[in-house]
Amino acid sequence: MIVDSISLAQELRRRRVGRPALHSSLRGATQETWLPGDLKQTPTSLLVLAAMSLARAAGESTAST
Repeated sequence: MIVDSISLAQELRRRRVGRPALHSSLRGATQETWLPGDLKQTPTSLLVLAAMSLARAAGESTAST
């Protein structure tokens, strides 16, 4: 399933996982990632890994502009 960064941030917030800085960096990103299965059934550890990857990519794209 393709998931955008905003949906990922919302799911992490719903699960009460991650730091506010991670949530805000995901909300500001316009990227997507692939996750196996449904977003609500994906293990939390995999969501956090995907979120960190998207947040890093968003940080790198803003640093290069």
